Amino acid sequence: MKVILNQIFITLLVFTTLSCSKDSEAQETDQVLFEAIAEKILVKTNAIRSSQGKPDLAQNDEMDILASVHSQNMVTHDFFAHVDHENKTPSNRADDLAFSWSSIAENIGQVPWFQNVDGCGDTRSAEAISTCVVEGWRNSPGHYTNMIGDYSELGVGIAFTKDSIAFFTQVFRNP
Repeated sequence: MKVILNQIFITLLVFTTLSCSKDSEAQETDQVLFEAIAEKILVKTNAIRSSQGKPDLAQNDEMDILASVHSQNMVTHDFFAHVDHENKTPSNRADDLAFSWSSIAENIGQVPWFQNVDGCGDTRSAEAISTCVVEGWRNSPGHYTNMIGDYSELGVGIAFTKDSIAFFTQVFRNP
């Protein structure tokens, strides 16, 4: 556990150090954008759940952290999968962070922040990119099953590559 926490600390330290090179206005803009996208993903996911008679998912800070770490790892280590670069699953990653769960599931997605995205059009707004990724999940049987599954909490993580590809992670949980 200590080794894992040290790895997380080092990752966050490197990320923070790299982030400090940006001016504070750009950092604030990025954070506001990420929060707006995450909120829209939660609202859109809950609308889908509501249409199926399912209760709303509650936003959860721990699951946001878990989802954000995975999204950032996919960008940093150049992979796109539920099993990460250390061969860990969502449940392994939750255990490593000492986040309790009785059931857990994950959706991942990637969408370019571009003008002409097939099936989505211009995705260069929080509204458009969140709609694109949520509709992609809705149209994928496995992802849709997670979205309408018997979960109570949701975390959302977003990270962008240098060439403006957004990597998304949704983590569903019952504590």
